[in-house]
Amino acid sequence: MAYLYDLPNATTGADALALQLFDSFHFIGVLLLLFTFLVVFIGGITRQSIRSGTADYSAWAVIASIATLLPALLFSVTSGFIQLDWLITIIALNILCATWFFLDRKPSEV
Repeated sequence: MAYLYDLPNATTGADALALQLFDSFHFIGVLLLLFTFLVVFIGGITRQSIRSGTADYSAWAVIASIATLLPALLFSVTSGFIQLDWLITIIALNILCATWFFLDRKPSEV
């Protein structure tokens, strides 16, 4: 019986199983990082606006981009989880969010 993709081999451990899954479906790593960014960004903005009535979008963008960078760095340790171009994109996103954060502030606020 021909399968559309190779069935995962669960006898070698969870890391090999995850690597086979990420190798079969390349977009899962990117979706996981996008999910991390959106949960932190939207959750932080929502919670802050409920508590204080207003939200600091640039600060939550920096926090969410750093929260996305950490798993991306861990994913980049093992070859195959994410590609180098996605890691470069995430680092560029961190730089853009930090630039937005520092340009949004007065010199006395930073």
